[in-house]
Amino acid sequence: MKFTLPSSNGYTVYIKSGCSYCMKVKELLKNFNLQYTIVNCDEYLLDDTDGFLAFINERVGKDYKTFPMVFSDGIFLGGYTDTKAAIDTKSD
Repeated sequence: MKFTLPSSNGYTVYIKSGCSYCMKVKELLKNFNLQYTIVNCDEYLLDDTDGFLAFINERVGKDYKTFPMVFSDGIFLGGYTDTKAAIDTKSD
């Protein structure tokens, strides 16, 4: 299975259904009028969980399993809290 790579331009947010922090990070990016791409991972998790996590771990450089998984210009930020902190820092 081919997984969607993080974009080198703007934010890429990997989400799964039913994740409250996934919804919060989408709202955060929308409220700041930031360019973002949402990648719904439900199918990845159903078809190849281990492959998807290996794909993410390769990009992150460590074992990372929690959602959302947020990248900015292709660089891993973390989850909601990390993304909010990065945006708050930029907007100061």
